[in-house]
Amino acid sequence: MLKQHINLSKPEYLVLILIIISASFIRLWGLDDIGFNNDEAIYSGQAATLAGYEEFSKFFSIYRAHPLFLQFIISILFANFGISDTIARTVPAIFGIMTVIITYFIGKMLYDRKVAIAAAIVITIIPYHIIVSREVLIDVPLSFFFTLTLFFLARYMKNSKGIHWLYLVGASSGLSFLSKEVGIFALISSIICLLFIKRLTFKSLVIVVSSFLLASSPYWIPILIFEEAQDALLSYWQWQTGREANQPDTFYLTLISKDALGYTLTVLCIVSIVSALTTKNIRRPAVFLLLIWIAVPLLIFQFLSIKGFHFMVSLIPAFTLLGTSFLSSDWMKKVPYYSIVIIIIIPLIFLSSGPILNYWFGIPFSDHVGSGGEPYAREGAIWIRDNIPIDATLLTMDTPMANIIKYYANNEVFSLHSNNNPAYTKIENPDLYILNGQINYLVYESYRAERSTYLKEEAEELNDLVTKYNAVPIHTEYKTLANNGKNMTKPAIIIYSLDRIHG
Repeated sequence: MLKQHINLSKPEYLVLILIIISASFIRLWGLDDIGFNNDEAIYSGQAATLAGYEEFSKFFSIYRAHPLFLQFIISILFANFGISDTIARTVPAIFGIMTVIITYFIGKMLYDRKVAIAAAIVITIIPYHIIVSREVLIDVPLSFFFTLTLFFLARYMKNSKGIHWLYLVGASSGLSFLSKEVGIFALISSIICLLFIKRLTFKSLVIVVSSFLLASSPYWIPILIFEEAQDALLSYWQWQTGREANQPDTFYLTLISKDALGYTLTVLCIVSIVSALTTKNIRRPAVFLLLIWIAVPLLIFQFLSIKGFHFMVSLIPAFTLLGTSFLSSDWMKKVPYYSIVIIIIIPLIFLSSGPILNYWFGIPFSDHVGSGGEPYAREGAIWIRDNIPIDATLLTMDTPMANIIKYYANNEVFSLHSNNNPAYTKIENPDLYILNGQINYLVYESYRAERSTYLKEEAEELNDLVTKYNAVPIHTEYKTLANNGKNMTKPAIIIYSLDRIHG
């Protein structure tokens, strides 16, 4: 049975305050230390467009691949406080902090105080959740509303007469979808759970679905009214459904066990599932709710051709609750020195996570979008903004750098490597563009050429253009490397001018 209350005692209240302070400090400190990555530049550019900054509208249309919930919230701050990386990143960071709080209350309701505190502490310090929630990514509010939907559903299961909880389930599911289209899994998961507990009636279905449609209406209404929105939806749908797989089928298995959860928490989740099966507790709400909240989005993400580092952030609360649920089990309470085990487990979860192990053993960090900001790119783009005419056009190796320059410098930028995204212009013949004066500068990203093997041909092509047209290096961003105890510098980004061939 679900716990009947979530009242806080004074000591518990103080512990929760400390958890919130810790989660806030970790997620808000130094948000501006490194510049945006590709997706962050796009979403922040859309927010700037929504805020009325016309110079962004030519590069970042509001009718693009995803709904605009996060972008709209950021646009309000941009309109009142100006555009900055810190302001943009503060919004998802706050959603990440609120996810910690909701996870605590779900743990208290489904299990007990020990599980609630442990789960909240784990999600506070787990590196994967910290990394993703410090970026301008629509998956972060998606994760919050998906977790909030679980909370409302659990409350409804505790009190079936409290039909208002069903309205909140539907509304929160709608906000999940409004954050990102795949948030439809919040609605699907809710309906499956209602079916599982035999409370899926025609009335409950109408309440949940109608609330979902109302909350998500800001996405549907423009599509029904504006032809531009309809065309954008069609073109992006064709592009998304026609994309080739970017990762192997085992990508999420590795990501979850290593980076997202870490080895210790992964083992605890497996132990919890095995224990539920052997004790026949699998049908208890505290178990099957979490399993459905994990399985449904995981299956949806698995069948999508494009797999992303940050996609799994929605599953972290459920995984964390499942992994820490062993603390409330009868067999665990019989373990000698029970409290000491708890004290050891939590730091072990942190220390056995992929990012921490990578740091310890000097293993290169993941290069996927969502695994952090883009080093050196912001600095190069700001130099372009301050030193290159606004009407000049640049050519880069890849679209991430192109979008970052568009965001920080507001220059037109093409790239040699480009997919079929409707927002991008493919350059089939860069020589023709250069000879016609349509490209004035070249941007060579040596740090990306070294770590991104898929850009090998583009790196060679851009170097050939530099040689062929005697391009002149006018600015270099350097990276510092440690070599045998000494620091050495290497070029990270080189900006070349083509003024010689244009007279």
